Amino acid sequence: MSADYSTMIYTTEQVRNGERAAAESLDISMAQLMQRAAQACLLAIQGQQPPPARVLILCGPGNNGGDGWVLARLAQQQGYQVQVAAAAPQSALAKHAAAAWHDLGQPSLALNKLENHHFQAQDIVVDALLGSGLSRELDGEFKRVVELVNQCAEQYSNWVLSVDVPTGLNSDTGQPQPIAVYSHTTVTMVALKLGLVTGLAANYCGAIELADLGIATTFYKQPPSLRAISSQCAEQQLSPRRKASHKGNFGHLLIVAGGPGMSGAAVLAGQAALRCGAGKVSVACHPQSQQVIAMQQPELMVHSVTDDLQPLLAKADAVVIGPGLGQSAWAHQLVSTVAKWYGPVVWDADALNRLAELTLSKPAQSTWYFTPHPGEAARLLHTSTTEVNADRLTALTKLCQNFQAQVLLKGAGTLVQTSSQRWVCRRGSPALASGGSGDVLSGIVGALIAQGVATDSVLPLAAWLHAVAGELAARDGERGTLASDIIAELRALVNPWQVIDK
Repeated sequence: MSADYSTMIYTTEQVRNGERAAAESLDISMAQLMQRAAQACLLAIQGQQPPPARVLILCGPGNNGGDGWVLARLAQQQGYQVQVAAAAPQSALAKHAAAAWHDLGQPSLALNKLENHHFQAQDIVVDALLGSGLSRELDGEFKRVVELVNQCAEQYSNWVLSVDVPTGLNSDTGQPQPIAVYSHTTVTMVALKLGLVTGLAANYCGAIELADLGIATTFYKQPPSLRAISSQCAEQQLSPRRKASHKGNFGHLLIVAGGPGMSGAAVLAGQAALRCGAGKVSVACHPQSQQVIAMQQPELMVHSVTDDLQPLLAKADAVVIGPGLGQSAWAHQLVSTVAKWYGPVVWDADALNRLAELTLSKPAQSTWYFTPHPGEAARLLHTSTTEVNADRLTALTKLCQNFQAQVLLKGAGTLVQTSSQRWVCRRGSPALASGGSGDVLSGIVGALIAQGVATDSVLPLAAWLHAVAGELAARDGERGTLASDIIAELRALVNPWQVIDK
C-alpha cells in the first residue's frame, strides 16, 4: 500500500460513503470487506504474539462486532486460544458472522456477564465493540465494559487491539465520550479518520495501522478532508540559498513583544526567527524590557517603543505580535496599530486575546496568520475551551471565516487551515508542553514569511518544524525539555538539503 495514503485524512461520513461506493465499483461485497478487516487484525495480533496466545474478543452489536466474530474464527484456525464476549448481534453481517462462529460449536459469553476474572488469563484483548461513528456519550453496559477493559489491561498487562477506532472515541473529533478504550494498537479500516489524529486521540489509539482492504485505488480518488503534513513541505519550500546572497534577501521581521516582566517571550521568538533564517530580526518592546532582551541575543535589534510603531513597521517585511505583550494600555495601543498595517501579521498570545475584545476588520492588503491554543481560540470565538476541544475542526473553520485569517490551532494533532487546504500535524512530543514553546512557534512562522515562503505553505511548514524540533529536543527525555532546547534543533531542520562536509 502506498505510504501516501497515510497522509490523507477523512471524516467518518466520507469513509462510510466512500467505502460502500468503492466496494460496489470493484464488485466487492461488504462481507468480503469484513473478512479482509478481520484478516488485517489477525496480522496485527500475529505481529504481537504467536499462537497459542490467549485472545479475548469483545464484540458489539454492529459491523464492528462482525469484524470481531470473523476474527475469532480466523484466529482460532491459526492456533490461538479464543474466547468471545458479545452483545447480541443486530446488523445482518454481524448476525451472519456470529452464526458462523457458533456453527463451529464455539461458545460465547454474554457481554453483560463479562467480569474482571475473564481478563486475568488473557494475553490479548480485542475491542470490536462500537468502532467509528459514535456521536453520543457511552452509557450503560458499554461504558461498564470500557472501564473494565482499561482497568484489567493495567492490572493484568493485557495487550489491547482496537478494531477501526477505540470504543468511546469520537472518530471525527478525537474526544472520548466521556471515556474510551486505551489501546496499544488500532487497526483502522479503509482510511485514517480525523478523530484518530487530533484532539485526545493520541492518548487512546496507540500505534495506528491502516488497512485499505484492497479498495484504495478507487476510494482514494475522492479528495481528503485534510492532509497530514510531511517532510516534503520542508524539502519543497526550503531550497538552497544562492551563493551571492545577502541578509536583505531573507527579509526583515519585526516582533512586537516583551511587556514588563515578560522579556523571555520576546527573546524566544526572536531566537527562533534567527535560527529559522530570517535575514534581520527587530524587536519592539516595552522600555523596561529593552536592556534585558538586548543582552540575551546580540543579533537582535531591540527597540524601546512607547507608542509610535510606524518607523519600525515601515522597514518590516512581516510582523509577529503577541509574545509576552501583556494586556496594558501600552499593549492595546500596539495591537490597534498593527491591526491597521498593510502586510503579513502573525497574531499570537496576548495579541489574540486583545483582538478578541475588538471589532476590527483585516485590511484587504494584509494577510493574517493566527496561532492560538484552544483557550485563545475560545476567546476569539466567544465560547469555552471545552467547546473548542469538543470539535477542533469546526473551531478552526470558524476562526478562518470570522477573521479572514489562516489559522494554526495548537494542541496534539495541530490543525492548520490555509486558503487552499486543511492540514493536520501528526508529529510532535509532550516536550512541547512547556512555557515558551508557543513563542518559539510564532518566531518560526514570522521567519518563514519574511523569507518569502509561499503563503499557503507557511503554517503547515511551521507546524512541522516546531513539532519535529520538539521531538529532537526530547531525545534526552521529554520531561524537563525547555523551549530554548527546541530552538537549538531548528537550524538543521531548515537546511534539509545540506550535508556538512567535516
